[in-house]
Amino acid sequence: MLTDKFLRLQTAFFRLLGLELLHEQDVGHRYPWRSICCILSVASFMPLTIAFGLQNVQNVEQLTDSLCSVLVDLLALCKIGIFLWLYKDFKFLIGQFYCVLQRETHCAIAEMIVTRESRRDQFISAVYAYCFITAGLSACLMSPLSMLFSYQRTGELQPDFPFPSVYPWDNMKLSNYIISYFWNVCAALGVALPTVCVDTLFCSLSHNLCALFQIARHKMMHFEGRNSKETRENLKHVFQLYAVCLDLGHFLNEYFRPLIFAQFVAASLHLCVLCYQLSANILQPALLFYAAFTAAVVGQVSIYCFCGSSVHSECQLFGQAIYESSWPHLLQENMELVSSLKIAMMRSSLGCPIDGYFFKADRETLITIVRTAISYVTLLRSLA
Repeated sequence: MLTDKFLRLQTAFFRLLGLELLHEQDVGHRYPWRSICCILSVASFMPLTIAFGLQNVQNVEQLTDSLCSVLVDLLALCKIGIFLWLYKDFKFLIGQFYCVLQRETHCAIAEMIVTRESRRDQFISAVYAYCFITAGLSACLMSPLSMLFSYQRTGELQPDFPFPSVYPWDNMKLSNYIISYFWNVCAALGVALPTVCVDTLFCSLSHNLCALFQIARHKMMHFEGRNSKETRENLKHVFQLYAVCLDLGHFLNEYFRPLIFAQFVAASLHLCVLCYQLSANILQPALLFYAAFTAAVVGQVSIYCFCGSSVHSECQLFGQAIYESSWPHLLQENMELVSSLKIAMMRSSLGCPIDGYFFKADRETLITIVRTAISYVTLLRSLA
């Protein structure tokens, strides 16, 4: 029996984009205009940010601010674009996960494993989503609040926007300012929603893959049957399950590889810019926004690194399960099965790596990205 927590949070987010994860193809595109609106809102706003950066190319603080906004926009467009391009493949992969989980959760222990991993996935995904959305909301709310504080101090009302941008009209007029501010909010929503959808989808699929590897380990350690025939059948099923897990891991890595590559490259630049902004805005109201934004970016990278590392580790632990299983009696009964166990142990030593072409999604990569970003701050401070 499959737990009802499978992709529960992710399904709700993708429905906001007008996409379905667990239904037929014709239902999945019932409201495609929502995804199109997100893409258009981000793509139309990005030239305004680029123009802002070009106008302030001599000001390092404003230039880095615009660079950060452009990177966020590009990464969001990359994620939603690749997902829509591989939409059928992602739906097929999700369907494969669903079928395997339904087939393997017929016993209490397997269902407990899947439920535990699903709860962990939903908790991490919810915390990440709320953190990312909070960063976006704080950006949108900071501008009108800053305008009010400035008006109380100086008596003059100066237009301020959540994100760096320039416009072809005078924003001193209230109607023009409302249009510009609404454009900013739409762009923020167009960035936040696809980003949360894709990142939490990877988190969920990787956690469920870890659950399947754990089920395979459990069955490996209890493969002994009442007779030799039942033992062989049990081992055959365990090896088939492990092979299915490897295939799922291969497709998961193949589909998410370009996204992981884009995420790690953008995150390195993001953290560099954000650390500079944090150092330049100490004791300023904007510090809270940049701190929340930094936490969101670190959370993005952490999801891919920790989930990728967990998948790789769980795959390798299958070899340990073989070693701890009741294999010695097979030496006298069936040497062919012993050879199969040796091959499986050698395969498990390779693990199931998740990478972004040049970057492995593991904890070491996360530490490297953070260290590199901090080292770049010194260079930016010297240019200020």
